[in-house]
Amino acid sequence: MIAAFFAYGFLALAIFYLQNLAFFPQMHLRLLALLLFYLGLRPSLALALALAVALGVLQDSFAITPFGLHLGSTLLVVGVARLFNQRLPQQRFGLQAAACLLAMVLQEVFLQTSLITLGYAGGLAWGQLYHHAVEILLTAVLGPLMCLLVLGLERFLGRYGWRPRSQQPDFYQPLA
Repeated sequence: MIAAFFAYGFLALAIFYLQNLAFFPQMHLRLLALLLFYLGLRPSLALALALAVALGVLQDSFAITPFGLHLGSTLLVVGVARLFNQRLPQQRFGLQAAACLLAMVLQEVFLQTSLITLGYAGGLAWGQLYHHAVEILLTAVLGPLMCLLVLGLERFLGRYGWRPRSQQPDFYQPLA
């Protein structure tokens, strides 16, 4: 699990820095939530939770929001992915995008509710909500590409002997 944590962690850090240093002034896609959603669909829950905690702390230390806000939202995304783990046909990219869209909408509701509860003003401005809705929709469209990236990295790690410790069916096996 350590090798997979470092490989996925390196991928997540690359996405984080690309998203926050290169893309942020022009666009903001929720690629880390997308990565965590697809890792949450994988058999290894410990890997998904460890990466969610690490990325949540990283985002909390980078943002100006209260500490724990992004940590809670990353854990929520992994939890929603685990709910869909048994029910979601993995070869249907449209259903994956819809499930990912639901996870990111729940993440946004959690973030907005938490900010309003903490007393931050202006959380429900219509312009901001419209902007976040467009971000979520564009990110959900990129879901199948992130799925292929996660599968590719898992196959790469599989060449070097890493296998998830679970008896659940493989992510890329065809449906019966």
